[in-house]
Amino acid sequence: MGWKPYGPRGFTRPILKLLAGKLERRVGGVYTGVLASGELLRAAELLPPANLEDRQSFAPKLSDFLRVARAEPRALFEVYVVPDEREDERLTVEGVYVPSDRPDLIGYLYRRGAQPDREEVVVVGGTVYHHMWWD
Repeated sequence: MGWKPYGPRGFTRPILKLLAGKLERRVGGVYTGVLASGELLRAAELLPPANLEDRQSFAPKLSDFLRVARAEPRALFEVYVVPDEREDERLTVEGVYVPSDRPDLIGYLYRRGAQPDREEVVVVGGTVYHHMWWD
C-alpha cells in the first residue's frame, strides 16, 4: 500500500513561502522549525482538508494541535514540511510546547494521542512549558 496524497501536488509551496525564514531545510529535503500558534494556524489555512488528519506516529492529529493553537497563543509547535519533491507531501506536527499553566490542553493532547516519546519541562522566554514530542 503506497502513500495517498493529501492534495494536489504543490500544495506545500505557498506554505513554504509563508514560513520563509521560519523553517530550515534538512537532509532529505524536509523543512523543519518551531512555529507559534498564529503561524501554524495561518499555514493550516493553506492545507487540503486531508492533511488535517495527519499524525506523526501515534501523536495527536494535526487537527488536534490546531485546536490547541486556537486555544493558546503561547503554544509552540515543532513542525516539518515535506515539499512536493516527494510523494508524501505534507505538514506534520511532531512536538508541542504547551504552557504549564494550561493542564486542560496538556490533558487534551494526552487523550488524543499515545504517550509522547519524550517529555520535559522547559523554560522558553520566561514561560514554563510542558514539552511533548512523538517519534
